[in-house]
Parts: sequence; C-alpha cells; structure tokens
Amino acid sequence: MIGISVYLSDEAAEERILRASSSGMKLAFTSLHIPEESAYSKEHVSHLLSIFKREGFEVFADVSKNTPSFLGLSHMEELKELGVTALRLDDGFTTDEMMELSRHFQIAINASTVGARELQEWISCGLETGSMIAWHNFYPKPETGLDQAYFMKQQKLFEALDIPVYAFIPGDGEKRGPLYKGLPTLEDHRDQNPYTSAIQLRHCGIQGVFIGDPGCSQELLCKLVEYDQENVMELSYEGSGEIEGEYQLRPDPGRDVYRLLETRTNGDVPPSNTVERPRGTITRDNNLYGRYKGEMQIVRNDLEKNPAVNTVGRIRDEDLDLLELLEPGQKIRLIRGTDLSL
Repeated sequence: MIGISVYLSDEAAEERILRASSSGMKLAFTSLHIPEESAYSKEHVSHLLSIFKREGFEVFADVSKNTPSFLGLSHMEELKELGVTALRLDDGFTTDEMMELSRHFQIAINASTVGARELQEWISCGLETGSMIAWHNFYPKPETGLDQAYFMKQQKLFEALDIPVYAFIPGDGEKRGPLYKGLPTLEDHRDQNPYTSAIQLRHCGIQGVFIGDPGCSQELLCKLVEYDQENVMELSYEGSGEIEGEYQLRPDPGRDVYRLLETRTNGDVPPSNTVERPRGTITRDNNLYGRYKGEMQIVRNDLEKNPAVNTVGRIRDEDLDLLELLEPGQKIRLIRGTDLSL
C-alpha cells in the first residue's frame, strides 16, 4: 500500500490529489489538528475530502479531541460523512473513546510510542486488533527520526498481533515547512532516495508506505505504484541502450550475480569489453561461454574480468542500494540514464 500526504494549508493540494490519482495511487493521509491547519474552514476541508471521494481514495486523518470543534462538527463520527475512513489518534483519547470510534472507523494507534503494556491493556478492554493500524510518526527535525533497531523492535511487537504497520518516507520535491528537511519515520531515510526508502520499509514488513512531504514527482509516484501493484523494481543504469527493458530474475540468486531469465541467444555474441566487473555491473556472456551465451547478469560482488563475459552497463550509484533488496524471481525494469564509457 502506497499513499500520499495532503495538507489543508497547501495551495496545490487539489492538483496533488489529481496527479496521484492519475498515477494509480488511491490512499491519502491528511492532518486535521496541527496548528498550521487551524485557519481552514469546514468548507475547505469538505471540498478537499470530496475530491478524494470522487477519485476513489481511502483517507486516513490525523485527529485530536479538538478536531470536531475546529471543523464545526458536533461529533467525530461526522468525519465519516465527509469521506474519512480511518483515524490516526493524537494523545488524549481514553480507551472508552477509542472503543466507540472503532465502531465507525479503523483506528491507527501510534506505532512510534505505544508499548506492549499499553497495547495489551487496550486489547483486554475489548479493542479488536482487526480494527487497528499501527502508524509511525514522521519527524520534521533532523537527527530525531527513529533508530533502525527500535523501529524493528516495534515492528515485531505489532506483527505478533497481526496489526499492520504504516510509516512515512520523504518526498523528492517540495518539502513541508516549517523546517523543510523532509518527513521520514527513520532518520536514515532523510537524505536517501525515497524510492529506495519505500522498498526498504516494505522489506521490513511495513504494509503502508506514505510520502510525508507534499512534493512528489510524477516519476516517483509511478515507480512506487508499479512496485506496489506489479512488484516491478526499476533500476537506472548507464551503458548500452540495447539492454533497456523489462526482465525477471531467476528464482535461485547466485552469491555473486543475479541472473536474468530468457536472455540467452543462439545468435553471435563476440567478446567485447571483457573488463573487471565491480558491484552493479551489467554483463552479457559471449560466445566463449557456449550454451550460456547471451545470458545477462547483474553483479552483486566485485568480480575480476572474464574473457567469456562482456560488460554492457552499470547500475547508477543512486540505485546501487536496491541490489540487495531484489527478491528471487523479482521483475525489474532497466531504464537507461546517462551514457558511461565502458
């Protein structure tokens, strides 16, 4: 599950909703209680929520106990009529209030702060795990994002109870104020390629990955949706344009290389550019490899040159971290970037 974040104070909010929708993304997070949003009317909120509803979005709203009065509502339940399907609860809600709201909404508890004791108390009071999501905070201030070890400890806590966990990654465009330093859950993701961050979160078991910042390129949206819906990972490379396209990895990854299925040929593949093969090199076996000729690989570990193996490309540096996130049988798409002399 991949989603965007939309904020009431963002003048481009409507445009961002429509752009995400056209990319195939149908999940959205919005905040209905932070101070920056207090100047916006119920009519403004209703307008944005109506766009979400028209475009078929599932909307998750961050709320506090003051949200109804802020929006001129009598009860929190009225948000359902505006198209909100799940609530991420701020501090201050009692167990009884959570229980009541869970009759109307899916409830997202704070995955970054809730511990085992508090969670078990809610469950013992009757709050069903099937109506819960565990959703991490984002951290606008640099150096305050979560540590990987703590993050995984929390992940195991919720996984043991079959509670899905959601988290945030930064965008690759306009950052959200007031600090404009990105909105990651993990500090390691603050300055990292957000596409890589999203895939890392999915490998950690995160079921919902949301772009925290309002700015997100069309390219990133499409890549994330394609990975989410079709399990196709895009890798940018430098080198021969002839190898651009979609492939599938063998289900039995080698220690040193990923092998690409159905790339062997009966045609002529003369030896060429048989140089050393650092990690990320894309290769093609030549005639000297007999029945293997034409087979393509992506190198996982630095290898010496081999007269039977041609070098035809190299994964770009910004995508190298994706190599160890590839899974057996993974579909990949090689997209050619800037040429590199090989």
